[in-house]
Amino acid sequence: MAINERMEDLVCAPLAVEDALVALFDHSDPTLQRRVVETYIRRLYEHYLVRGSVRIQWHRSGLIALWEFSEEHIGQSATLLKQHVKDPRGRRWGVMVVIKSLQCLSTAIEAALKETSHYRAGAGSVSDGNPINSNHGNILHIALVGISNQMSTLQDSGDEDQAQERINKLSKILKETITSHLNGAGVRVVSCIIQRDEGRPPMRHSFKWSFDKLYYEEDPMLRHVEPPLSTFLELDKVHLEGYSDAKYTPSRDRQWHIYTLVNNSRDPRSNDQRMFLRTIVRQPSVTNGFSFGNIDNEVCRAQASSSLISNSILRSLMAALEEVELHAHNEAVRSGHSHMYMCILREQRLFDLIPVSRRTDEVGQDEETACTLLKHMATNIHEHVGVRMHRLSVCQWEVKLWLDCDGQASGAWRVVVTIVTGHSCTVDIYREVEDSNSKLFYRSATPAAGPLHGIPLHEPYKPLDALDQKLNTARKNETTYCYDFPLVFEKALKESWKSGISHVAEANGHNQRYAQVTELMFADSTGSWGTPLVPVERPPGMNDIGTVAWKMKLSTPEFPDGREIIVVANDVTFKAGSFGPREDAFFDAVTNLACERKIPLIYLAATSGARLGVADEIKACFHVGWSDDEIPERGFHYIYLMDQDYSRLRSSVIAHELKLESGETRWVVDTIVGKEDGLGCENLHGSGAIASAYSKAYRETFTLTFVTGKAVGIGAYLARIGMRCIQRLDQPIILTGFSPLNKLLGREVYSSQLQLGGPKIMAANGVAHLTVSDDLEGVSAILKWLSYVPPYVGGPLPILKPLDPPERPVTYFPQNSCDARAAICGLQEDTQGGKWLGGMFDRESFVETLGGWAKTVITGRAKLGGIPVGVIAVETETMMQVTPADPGQLDSAERVVPQAGQVWFPDSAAKTAQALLDFNHEELPLFILANWRGFSGGQRDLFEGILQAGSMIVENLRTYKQPAFVYIPKAGELRGGAWVVVDSKVNPEHIEMYAERSAKGNVLEPKALIEIKFKPNEVEESMLRLDPQLARLNARLLQEIKTGTSETESIRIRSMMAARTKQLMPIYTQVATWFAELHDTTSRMIAKGVISKVVDWEESRAFFFRRLRRRVAEDSLAKQVREAAGEQMMPTHGLALERIKEWHMASQGQGDGDNWNDDEAFFAWKDDCSNYDKYLEELKAARVSRLLSQLAESSDVKALPNGLSLLLGQMNPSKREQVIDGLRQLLG
Repeated sequence: MAINERMEDLVCAPLAVEDALVALFDHSDPTLQRRVVETYIRRLYEHYLVRGSVRIQWHRSGLIALWEFSEEHIGQSATLLKQHVKDPRGRRWGVMVVIKSLQCLSTAIEAALKETSHYRAGAGSVSDGNPINSNHGNILHIALVGISNQMSTLQDSGDEDQAQERINKLSKILKETITSHLNGAGVRVVSCIIQRDEGRPPMRHSFKWSFDKLYYEEDPMLRHVEPPLSTFLELDKVHLEGYSDAKYTPSRDRQWHIYTLVNNSRDPRSNDQRMFLRTIVRQPSVTNGFSFGNIDNEVCRAQASSSLISNSILRSLMAALEEVELHAHNEAVRSGHSHMYMCILREQRLFDLIPVSRRTDEVGQDEETACTLLKHMATNIHEHVGVRMHRLSVCQWEVKLWLDCDGQASGAWRVVVTIVTGHSCTVDIYREVEDSNSKLFYRSATPAAGPLHGIPLHEPYKPLDALDQKLNTARKNETTYCYDFPLVFEKALKESWKSGISHVAEANGHNQRYAQVTELMFADSTGSWGTPLVPVERPPGMNDIGTVAWKMKLSTPEFPDGREIIVVANDVTFKAGSFGPREDAFFDAVTNLACERKIPLIYLAATSGARLGVADEIKACFHVGWSDDEIPERGFHYIYLMDQDYSRLRSSVIAHELKLESGETRWVVDTIVGKEDGLGCENLHGSGAIASAYSKAYRETFTLTFVTGKAVGIGAYLARIGMRCIQRLDQPIILTGFSPLNKLLGREVYSSQLQLGGPKIMAANGVAHLTVSDDLEGVSAILKWLSYVPPYVGGPLPILKPLDPPERPVTYFPQNSCDARAAICGLQEDTQGGKWLGGMFDRESFVETLGGWAKTVITGRAKLGGIPVGVIAVETETMMQVTPADPGQLDSAERVVPQAGQVWFPDSAAKTAQALLDFNHEELPLFILANWRGFSGGQRDLFEGILQAGSMIVENLRTYKQPAFVYIPKAGELRGGAWVVVDSKVNPEHIEMYAERSAKGNVLEPKALIEIKFKPNEVEESMLRLDPQLARLNARLLQEIKTGTSETESIRIRSMMAARTKQLMPIYTQVATWFAELHDTTSRMIAKGVISKVVDWEESRAFFFRRLRRRVAEDSLAKQVREAAGEQMMPTHGLALERIKEWHMASQGQGDGDNWNDDEAFFAWKDDCSNYDKYLEELKAARVSRLLSQLAESSDVKALPNGLSLLLGQMNPSKREQVIDGLRQLLG
């Protein structure tokens, strides 16, 4: 019994044991040999072998095995197959001969065929109305064992180049010796297994009977595959139209059969290759001891959330990906479009599809339940391998399996997963159905029909269509195809709702589409400058220019009902994403639309820059005027067109006529204009226009560039012009490629584009604000950035109720110096199980930007009580500024300069100014955790622009239009020029300044101050005044000088005083320093009115939340007041606040300001618009009256009637009647 169990384990083993079994075919132990052969046969015919039919006997020529099986196609269903196996009318027979010499072949086959004679008695039976003749469809297996067999001379190297000679020899033997016997016995397939020496797998060849040629012909697709298994692998589908030369490569574990198809005859210029990987998945029994080693270790991570069948599929896919990765750098087999197919032999129950952690006793048996479980399984698998598949150009994987159920779900199923991006996929579920002619078809099992619905099951795969070719091109450029980015946004939005950073996200109450996407295109086909954009619905890839754009309505946690953005992207599959005149015009139109709508503009950059081109029509027919027609190497004078070509192409060139003595007319080309627009300088002309438009967009709305592919030339400039930039780690931002630069330098200096403009350069110099590893992370970063930004310019801030309570204390306490990042977002204690020490802002809300540049300053965005803010803080540790060596200069070397903490250097000052500019345009409230000792003022710093950068800080703070808070934190200090540039007087309407109780502030540090204002002689004077001993000695010295009795005594007293002074100088220096420090306290700051309040560190979060909330509310109302009143009546923010205070006090009926300082009372008053609507209407009326008064006093009053007519014409009828009635009453 134990032996049978072991044999069964081998039959069902998930690993490829066939080769190991073949290696034992010539074992000296006949018992073991018999068991090995029987196990091999049972494994090949596992699902359609007639149980107990295997008979093995020995003949003088070798071992002979016979068995019965069902000829029915395994694809119908395992259940039907079992019925056919039990039905004698559907049976066929197979035979295997194991021989050591081809000389024994005829004898062995004759003996074997003699044993099959009793099978042939059942010929002529009928099944399902179709005659089934048992004399047809039988299979012969020939196993040639022993290293000294006749094929040994053809297998020394195992090289496939010897395959044809081996095949010819086998074909000759079959043709000349046994063809008639086999054909007469109904043998339609002959399989040959040739054993090789130890360590090398056996060779397999299959020969099929050709009714046209009347002999057994080798089937190349069945090479290396046993015929019974080829049915499961569906190799007939790999015969693609237009492809030839299928190259077979076995996987290292012999599990996968890999076919690479090359030579696309439809397009001889195309060298694209397609790879098809096919395997049979065998699931082991529970007691089976086989494993996949390291792959199992990776699969076990997913087991808790996966079903048993899911783990089997995942294990197989990972093994296949190992093979694809191995071939990724092999040009002979590397593919830009790979397909994986798996056939699962064992029937599954629906219970087997449910993840282990979610299993229940009750499982539906209907199609809908099966579809749901299969789709969940496929999605779960994609989450584990999708990124790797996309990177390796695996475009689709398919699973065939059978479900054994009590309901409608029973039968054969297909799961087809198409990899759209590494993080998104489409899953189509199909059933296998028969038509009236017993032909199998795909039938979609979901309401929405999949692309394979209605297609015959065994129809060969289609050649790549235009869209597939574009997807391949995008993958080769290592970026996402532009039309797939909406799906990436959808995926990123789903993840943002699951992030749980707020109560809204935690509730996860999302009931609508995450993204509503509308493509934009030119209103007409010409698409030139000034052409408007219109929405369009069309399939992906139908664009005829290299830029595409969408208007997206995104449902985010901050705006569940949707916020609008505009996304414009380069199509890298269209002329490498380059910018020509039409692309420039389209980009300009999209940018203007975003400015007009005041909504964010996102640019997905993947471009080779301004388009390069030549006039191909001239290139195809120009001639050369040689100096010597016989010796062209002597040079040439001109290029020219023949007369007939010039008459056809005269609009493409500027040329003059040249008459030769021979009478020939030549048109010498002076200038090539070209038929097409977009060959040269016109592209640069357009690039200038879009650079201007994008720069304007940065000023007027929110712009953000995501470098998802290489950004060259104008693409690199746009990344900088739009200021905010996210760069993928593997994509460069460059002005020109490394190859042209090497040619310019005359030597191989640069080796890659990333060396020129990778993140190590662009993140370190401030061009790239953030770096990401892939496109999903990039889009997630875009959405995260948008979560801090109003939905439109002037719109409300995206405020969410946070999970982190706004009133909680700050539990991170700085000791000697303040760790800025910990102060902002808190930290986890180092001890195991250490508690969280909260910072000022909401937990996990801080996103640092420009982190690779100017590291002595920290900038980013955070949330305080759910309110988004911009944050600028100070690094207290010494950082290293690294300037890379330029390979273009032989004497160049890397420069490393230490930069002290709490000091502004030229780069960190520029970073601060840049952050202020960005935050202001994003309409974010500002927090500066001011902890600077001053500006660095060395020669190099002054040369590198420390004054310019510092001045920009002042300018950008002066023009800041949102609430700004400058806070000197615990253990912080603010001194000298650093105080000057952030002082509240720079922008008194918007900046409020605070300090923690322990904070310090002054012009200089105490030690520097006493060197100027408490010099050593003044310290000595204090000693004389305060030290009794010195005072007595000084009195004695004065007495001695007065009396003049003893010069020696005076000298002795002076010596004693000097010694005492020297003794006291250290402690009095400390006293002087302390004296100076007492000028730095927050109490003095309050006394002098330079700060608004002392805010204790522990209470700073709660205080600033309340103050921020109040000021945001005031500012939003102040903007309405200023808009209603106009710039002339309400020129400043302060005047608007004064007017709001008047309205509030009037509505409360109080003359004092106590109620004005009550935040909750103010919020209640502001939320009720009826409290101030009438005042706003009065301001609007006053503004209009003033404008009309100014019009009446100017010469433009004559245009008033025409203006009124135009105004009334644009109104709707009801409103127009109201205005006309009002005018009639006014005019009497």
